Amino acid sequence: MIRFISKKAFKLTLTKYEMMEIMTWIAVLFITFMMIKARSMNLLLPVVVLIIPLINLRLSNRKHRELNS
Repeated sequence: MIRFISKKAFKLTLTKYEMMEIMTWIAVLFITFMMIKARSMNLLLPVVVLIIPLINLRLSNRKHRELNS
């Protein structure tokens, strides 16, 4: 769905790495929203655990783009 939206709306084809990065950001935002809504700090650990792979994905995406350019 994300690939379809980006292709139709922005005329941009995303790689699988960029799609994984977008889905991880959506998951982080959703968990953060639920944490604020429930007024609970119990969901803080999953947010931190999701941010770590997101940083690694960002670095690998950057390397992947440099190799393809």
